[in-house]
Amino acid sequence: MAPTTVPDALHESLARDGARPLVTWLGADGARVELSVRSFENNVAKAANLLQDDADVSAGSRAVLRLAPHWQALVWLGACAATSTVAWFDGDDADPRVAVSVVGPDATDAGSAPLALATSLHPLGMPFPSPLPDGLLDVAVEVRAHGDRFTPYRPPTEDSAWLVEGDGELTHGEALSAGVELARSAGLGHGGRLLLRTTAARAGCAFALGALALPLAVDGSVVLVTDATVDVDEIAAIERCEATLEI
Repeated sequence: MAPTTVPDALHESLARDGARPLVTWLGADGARVELSVRSFENNVAKAANLLQDDADVSAGSRAVLRLAPHWQALVWLGACAATSTVAWFDGDDADPRVAVSVVGPDATDAGSAPLALATSLHPLGMPFPSPLPDGLLDVAVEVRAHGDRFTPYRPPTEDSAWLVEGDGELTHGEALSAGVELARSAGLGHGGRLLLRTTAARAGCAFALGALALPLAVDGSVVLVTDATVDVDEIAAIERCEATLEI
């Protein structure tokens, strides 16, 4: 039976083979970070514990994500899924449903979310080299206090919202189904490795579906490329990707 929530899909992949790659991020100047299923799940657990303990999220709470396409953006998407929080790309911090905001280094305004976090998007997850403005906390520092095992107070269901899309919301079940369809359209089979290229400045729903829902839905892996100047065919050959997708 196919998993119906993002956390269930992640846990099933972990049970099958936690050591295999899940997310590989290729940045500028040759930067490369590869996370196994187990490493990714550990990062998600830390972020989810932070959301549950420090942001006090409840089912249906929204998390504003103002992040570039990056492996850390995927971690926060996974943490939102684990805590039944709805990820809202470039959302309104002042919305009463917002419990937390997570911003990148290009948006270090604390905003008005009850808990405001920032990540340097350093390839290895390092903290900011200098102090942040008042009211804004450094993700790399804050997650250290949280464990790498997570138990949700309110586990999501297939019908729980995961992503804000336009004026509506996508549920876990809808997102995983969309991931399967994307894999099929790209010609990627079960367990396959996808090269996903995006040149968008900010992560959005298409990124969430292609970079996380897709590999989890088909028990595969994704290579995320954000450099517009690289030769996609060459990278696909080096990374042994069976299909490519651009968003």
